[in-house]
Amino acid sequence: MEISKCVSKVMSFGSKIIIAVSLVLFVAVGQANAASEAVQKAGVQYACALLDMMAYKSQLNEVIRDVISDFGYEIVNYKHEDEKAATNFILLRSKEPGELTGKFLNIVAVPGTEKMKDVEVDLRFQKVLFGGSVPSEFEQYAKTEKTTSAQPLVHKGFNDYTQTAFFTPKEDGSLGVDPLMDIIYKDNEELILTGHSLGGAVAVLLGTRMECMGIPPESIQVVTFGAPAVGNKTFANEYGNVVKHTRYTMSGDPVHGLLQFIKAGYEQTGEEIKCKRNPNSLKFSHNMSEYLDSSIRNLLDTLEAENEDLHNHVVVDETAKIFSLPGKPVKGRAYLAPAVVNLPDDIDNDTEYVKKLAELIEGYEFDESVEGDETDEKAQNAAAIRTSCDRICRVNVGAKLLTRKVYQITVQEDISDPYGNIISTQTCGTTTDNLSPMEAVLYSLGRCTMNRENFE
Repeated sequence: MEISKCVSKVMSFGSKIIIAVSLVLFVAVGQANAASEAVQKAGVQYACALLDMMAYKSQLNEVIRDVISDFGYEIVNYKHEDEKAATNFILLRSKEPGELTGKFLNIVAVPGTEKMKDVEVDLRFQKVLFGGSVPSEFEQYAKTEKTTSAQPLVHKGFNDYTQTAFFTPKEDGSLGVDPLMDIIYKDNEELILTGHSLGGAVAVLLGTRMECMGIPPESIQVVTFGAPAVGNKTFANEYGNVVKHTRYTMSGDPVHGLLQFIKAGYEQTGEEIKCKRNPNSLKFSHNMSEYLDSSIRNLLDTLEAENEDLHNHVVVDETAKIFSLPGKPVKGRAYLAPAVVNLPDDIDNDTEYVKKLAELIEGYEFDESVEGDETDEKAQNAAAIRTSCDRICRVNVGAKLLTRKVYQITVQEDISDPYGNIISTQTCGTTTDNLSPMEAVLYSLGRCTMNRENFE
């Protein structure tokens, strides 16, 4: 069964968009049954990739941030700087507990290398002693001058960043880790630490530090993308399996193995999962955009593979309503035409994925809607009249080659009556210069949703 039909049957989204679907997908769907564990894991991967992408400066950020707040999530930015590092991280926190889990979801995302000072952090290859159970002890251990490989040692630069961001007192005496400790000591909270590259290394150290401070390790999970190793073999043996760590890597990405190559004694931790690289991109495989693109593909593929087990499952049906993109309601009954996707041959293998994103149409909430399968406009008009629809929604996705492997992606959204009279039309788009084709479609659909008027 093709992806577009499969996922539609699984989730029954109708006229809903997928921009922030996985921020809640894994919390609710993951409890459905044992067969849905793959969907849960794919949801976590996508949610973390989305937040890690948002931690960088990208045009996708404005759409993600504007949309996430409408889903009942709060985004808090934290920054702290000293002579060792200029640090920042974001905390996404649900304002209300999930209906099914009864728990608040919290995701901490630490960005990777962005500034020159981050590069300086990356280049502090020497190792420092890892130990202690309180922030002051963490720093004391790191200052130990004589160490051996029989002791747990970690990358000095990554340790400096973690110490500055989370364990160094600010002017008011507070620590960056304080809000996370407040979260984790409550019974109805879930905490995920995630990061890309340098941010992933920091997330690993932060999770391990929190466990050293007495946090139950099962209360935290760490998800990283293209993250380098943080410590030596002794550190990996003593601390590597304490906190659940899922480590996503990609073929052609040299960063996750770079330290082992240029500096002896480093060893990775966690469960490694290899991502499929986007064949339509010339971007550096370490780019966070590549990991997000792979996460979208994996989520859709996993939903397809799990179709028999998830189809019509009560938990999925109950949670589908919280995936809809909040928007201005549209009165009446709408006929949802199949999305039309025209991509050049070079990126044609993205067509089925892009079609699904486009068919999760627009975030409209009509009184009623009918999902149509006619591809001819006259047939669509006739079907709309036959099914008593007073609106027809059409989405067209196209791409134009600008330079080698860089495309202008355009999404056109038309709302008409069944007699061919246009009620509204808008076009949004962006290039694939910094985004994959699917991410460009995601951005453009989001812009259309944000720009949409309220139709009567």
